[in-house]
Amino acid sequence: MIIIEVNKEQLKKLKNIYASSDSHAARQRAHAIMLLHLEKKKPEELAIIFDVSRITIYNWIHRWNNHGIDGIYDRKGRGSKPLFSLAEEAVILNALEKNPASLRQVAEHVEKVTGKKAHVETLRKIIRKHGKVWKRKRKSPKGKPDSEAYEQGKKDIQELQLLSSQGEFDLAYFDASGFSLQPVVPYAWQDQGRNGTLEIPSSHSKRVNLLGFLNPTKNELHARMIEGSVNSEKIIEVMDEYCNAITQPTVVILDNAPIHTSDAVKERIPEWEKCGLSLYFLPTYSPELNLIEILWRFIKYQWLSVSAYESFGKLKLALREIIDSYGSEYKIAFSSV
Repeated sequence: MIIIEVNKEQLKKLKNIYASSDSHAARQRAHAIMLLHLEKKKPEELAIIFDVSRITIYNWIHRWNNHGIDGIYDRKGRGSKPLFSLAEEAVILNALEKNPASLRQVAEHVEKVTGKKAHVETLRKIIRKHGKVWKRKRKSPKGKPDSEAYEQGKKDIQELQLLSSQGEFDLAYFDASGFSLQPVVPYAWQDQGRNGTLEIPSSHSKRVNLLGFLNPTKNELHARMIEGSVNSEKIIEVMDEYCNAITQPTVVILDNAPIHTSDAVKERIPEWEKCGLSLYFLPTYSPELNLIEILWRFIKYQWLSVSAYESFGKLKLALREIIDSYGSEYKIAFSSV
């Protein structure tokens, strides 16, 4: 076991880097140092979690011990001579197009063509240099939005954002997202075979739903955690709570889900409007126009740690910490707001 020294101020900075840094490498190193310090993880375990070699993990530890927070970031320098020429990098990209799900197979193909053997980390750096990212395939709605309605929706939101920025009213995005002990895990480059498979705890469990109102301009989140299913009655409850919490006129953007547009909900709209709360319904099949979807992805793919899936209680505690710490420990830079 490797024990490293991390004081309270450094731990706070590490959490901020992990939650909001634009640098993927910095987020990884910050996460690794926190796991070493808080969960006493071994370098071998971190190598599996981050899909890197043990040498890389020891290098991160060395950087931390020698440079502290500064060691989390890359320093500019001349570096070593590239292993592959530009023409050979084109071979790598071409191989990636044919095998986008396995860098191991790409490496084998590149070795046959160029005669050069490279670690998958080297290939990963080259691929990222060319603007490619590794991310989970996103599910798309069953239907497609009407093009005119979609474009009008985009214009409406831009106008609402402008008026909100001018202080006319607050603007919030509403939606619900479910979580259980069957984690939504992003894809990762991993060695082939059972021994190279990255594992994460997973089991059947109850479902906990987060119903949230996200105000990107103020970087505020008003959320409620509900176990079990969500229906129109629950939607009305949280809308009532949010209506009582607002301090000035507020427009809430939400999708056209049946539980959002039920007769029971529609009957409450005039009462909410009297209290200063108005609803704007997005065009059908347009979830990407709802900025709170970005928040759900951050929670599922970046902010929830592996240990959160060890039990239902830990999952709820982790979600509660994220909700309570949003805007301070956990942040998102919304470029469109």
